Amino acid sequence: MLAIMFSTLCASAAMTEATPVSIKELQSMTDPVWEQTYEACGRTIRVNTAIVVPETESIPLLAVKPIEPLSEEEVQKYEELFRTPYSSKFLNDKYRTYISFSDHEGHPDLSNAEKVTTPHRPLYEYDRDKAYTEDNDLTVAEAENLVRENIQKVFPGVDFRVDTIVINDRTKYRKSGKKLEAKGYYELGCAQVIDGIPVAGSIHDAYRNERTKHDRIISHYGTASVAVTDEGNFYGSYYVWDKTAELGTLDRFLPFDVVRPQIEEMIMSGNIRHVFSVDLGYAQYDLPEGSKYEYVLVPAWVVSVGWMDDPEEEDDGSTSVNGSDYAMGCTYLPIIVNALTGEATNPPDEKGDRMLLPASWMQWVEE
Repeated sequence: MLAIMFSTLCASAAMTEATPVSIKELQSMTDPVWEQTYEACGRTIRVNTAIVVPETESIPLLAVKPIEPLSEEEVQKYEELFRTPYSSKFLNDKYRTYISFSDHEGHPDLSNAEKVTTPHRPLYEYDRDKAYTEDNDLTVAEAENLVRENIQKVFPGVDFRVDTIVINDRTKYRKSGKKLEAKGYYELGCAQVIDGIPVAGSIHDAYRNERTKHDRIISHYGTASVAVTDEGNFYGSYYVWDKTAELGTLDRFLPFDVVRPQIEEMIMSGNIRHVFSVDLGYAQYDLPEGSKYEYVLVPAWVVSVGWMDDPEEEDDGSTSVNGSDYAMGCTYLPIIVNALTGEATNPPDEKGDRMLLPASWMQWVEE
């Protein structure tokens, strides 16, 4: 316990005294992998994840808004573009763009949960150039390209990357085990990429208190949820941010080594059980009522974790991914660390202004 307290004091002092560095310096000085083992509350927590710094010249602060819905004529055009003789749908409204199509007629029992089952599991470690789904040679990279290519048919220049993967094997009958489909498929959680910088997290996902309808809607933006079998079988919901203004450019950032002790403290407290990814990217915040803009994206270290509210409660080493609970274990959420000050979000926080842009960023918005 004394060691943890000492570590916390040292972390606070380090952030106060740390010298922020340029994006180029970060690219050269940041360790590519965070690999360490922690003994916390009687558990062994192993961290082995990439630390990703975007290969860009700068990270500007952006004012954003949900992308404008298409006109009725445009919707009809894309309905025709994605139409197949079997099953297809194109929807576009103020919330999302939905694209689905299939090159064959699905088995009538596919949606009968009493008769059939689809074995599935999260895939945490993978090679992008390898295939992982049952009887399917589609690689992760090829699946990601399909995510990107289909939305760019509608909104050229919009980009997404794969963040989380769930492998779905071939659907089969529960009793006989007979397979209904020829291939398994990927269920992908994706992040929007703006000028090479990922939208790595939303403040509306960062807390454990009861979420409002507004939280649920806004947290979707900058993401996509896609089920992809191959180029002929695709189901994707996209929630796209549209850049409305550049508010300024931050040219200095706190290194991850400086802010990591705060994450380590949450590991040692027994709350963080898994660390899935670390990105220097965009975090989405709201602006105060009466501001010129409503939503902003600012540079932050975003650490995606498996979180448990009760340090004493056990989980089975799994978590909730892409909205599906795997053994009802941890909650998948981002810890957002201010790249200016090093201050990290605290999931149990219930302050009324917790969704608003921190004061350290307001000078760019108010100018």
